Amino acid sequence: MKKNVRKFVALSIAVTVLASAQVVVAAATFTDTKTHWAKNEISIAVDQKWINGYDAKTFKPNANMTRAEFLKSLVTAMKIKVADSDTPFVDDTGWFRSFIATGLKNSIIKVGDYKENTFEPNLPITREEIARMTIRALGKDAEGIKSGYLAVAKKLEIMKGYPDGTMGGDKNATRAESVVMITSTLIAKNPTKPVSYPKTKEEMNTLIKSLPNFKGTTTFGDEGIVFINSKASDNFLDNTLIVEYNTRLKMTVINIADPTSDNQLMVKDLLKNYFPKSSEKAYETYIKVNKAANSDANADIRLKYDGRVFEALKASSGKRVQIRIGL
Repeated sequence: MKKNVRKFVALSIAVTVLASAQVVVAAATFTDTKTHWAKNEISIAVDQKWINGYDAKTFKPNANMTRAEFLKSLVTAMKIKVADSDTPFVDDTGWFRSFIATGLKNSIIKVGDYKENTFEPNLPITREEIARMTIRALGKDAEGIKSGYLAVAKKLEIMKGYPDGTMGGDKNATRAESVVMITSTLIAKNPTKPVSYPKTKEEMNTLIKSLPNFKGTTTFGDEGIVFINSKASDNFLDNTLIVEYNTRLKMTVINIADPTSDNQLMVKDLLKNYFPKSSEKAYETYIKVNKAANSDANADIRLKYDGRVFEALKASSGKRVQIRIGL
């Protein structure tokens, strides 16, 4: 029986990877974002329909974002009701008119911010303007006036400064940077807190990214799967740590395809979350199973720590180990 279980562990990881590869590829349809540092944020933003690509294949992540494009994306992402009306701007004619009107109505933009009653919608937007719009969209205009919009944006982690300590307020923002800053604005509006026993891939992703030793990137697979790529590479095979809440087993499943030092640190962090009192014992048990020979039929271990089931299963071949955690 154990031999069959261990073969299942090797097979289940392979099936998980193969079955989910199509989902990951589908999320990265843009040819110019596959290796981009903001590919995950761009993919989610496009999926949520608050920004679009230039066409089916290109997003142009490094192109400048215009004032009108940013305002539209921010208003749409914040789910602010759009209403068309006359504005004091003499250049509000175009697809962006209703978003300019909505921005004015909700005090995201103000006429006094611009010269001679012109919004100049097609000008590249600066980081200073983004700070001003996002802080106002969060209802913190008074704080922005008092402390400076860039300072408040940094405080809320909407944007980061440069290594020399400056915020680059006069620098134009790219489309990718704009997506990340709007995403950060949404997080500032509704901060997500990790739950101790996540049961969706979104909850799992929040937990994973909150862990002290997390680095790299995460990608969603099918159902509840979250791939962790510590190298942050575009190579799908670098997703060597896979975490999910398996609804069929009613267990959290951690698949370690390669016990790299980065993956070991992540496993330790995950076990601390699920076994706060006995994480060291659980980790030692995992290490014992990990070091066991593939031919060792007695390598698999099933115990209980902190009232939860802990199973560590060694694959019949390769480096793979599967950890299962149940209530």
